[in-house]
Amino acid sequence: MGTSKGYGGAPSGLVPSWIDDTAPGAAGAPTAAPSDPASGNDGSPAPQPTSPKVPVAGPDTSSAGALGGAKGNFTRFVRSGDSETLRRAVSQYVRNGTGSAGKAARRMGASRGVGKQLLQVIRDIDRDGAAIVLQRLNLGHLAGRPAAEVFVELLEGMCPPGGRVDEAIARQALLDSIADLAESDAGTFEEMTADQLSEFFQGFVIHTIEGRVIADIGKHVIDSPENVREVERILDQLHDFVAGCVRGHLARHFDGLTEKTDQQVAQVVESIYEASFELVSATAGDME
Repeated sequence: MGTSKGYGGAPSGLVPSWIDDTAPGAAGAPTAAPSDPASGNDGSPAPQPTSPKVPVAGPDTSSAGALGGAKGNFTRFVRSGDSETLRRAVSQYVRNGTGSAGKAARRMGASRGVGKQLLQVIRDIDRDGAAIVLQRLNLGHLAGRPAAEVFVELLEGMCPPGGRVDEAIARQALLDSIADLAESDAGTFEEMTADQLSEFFQGFVIHTIEGRVIADIGKHVIDSPENVREVERILDQLHDFVAGCVRGHLARHFDGLTEKTDQQVAQVVESIYEASFELVSATAGDME
C-alpha cells in the first residue's frame, strides 16, 4: 500500500497548531481548478516552513488534545494486531488528539486542496464528458489511454513532489489511489463510470486519512518492525479499518455535483472529510 511510512509525527504529545497552516503555493492553498489556465502552478516545491517550537509541557493553546493515549494504543495494536485496540487508537486520535471530527478535517489542508481539484475534474467529466475535459486540460493526446495513466499526468500538476508532510501525504494518497485504479483494470479514462469516479475519490480520502494517522501517532512504531511483512500487515489492517468505516457512506455528498460551483465543491470536500473522521472515531465510542 505504501502509505506514510516515511512521514514524521509530532515530536511531543500534542498536535501542533502550525500544522493547520498552509504555506503559500502548497497543495492545500486555494488554487484554480486543474482546468483553469490561470492556476499558475509551475510545479515548483512549496517553501519549507521555519522550524516550529512545540511546547513539551504547559497549557494547550492549540485547540488540540494529548496524543499520548492514541499513541499508546496504536503501539499496543502493532504488538497484538487487535482490531479493537486499533479502533480505540484512532478514536482517541480524533476525539482527544485533534479535538473533534471537524478539527481533524480542517487539519487536512493539502489533502482538501488536492481533493477539491480532483472533485472538480470529476464534476466536469459528469457534466461535459471525459473527452472535453481532456482537451480542456491539454491532455488530448491521452485520449483512449488507461485511466490510471491520465491520473498520473493530473497528479504532477495537482501535487508535485516536495513540500511539507501534509503535501507528501496528499501526493502519496493520490499515488496509492492510482495504483488501486490500475489494479482494478478500470479501462480508459473515457470509459470510467460515475460510480468508478466516486470510488476513486473515496479511495483518495481513505488513503489521506491513513497517512495523517500514521504521521501523527504511528510513524515511529511503523519504522520499528524489522520484518517488512509485519509493516505491510499493520498498514493493510489500518487501511481495511478506515475503508470499512468510510467507503459506501459518502455517496450522498456527490448528489447534484454537476450543478455545484468551485466554492461549493470545496465545501463538499470539507464535509466529506468531517464525515469520514466522524465515522472512524464513532466506531469505538468514547474510549479512554
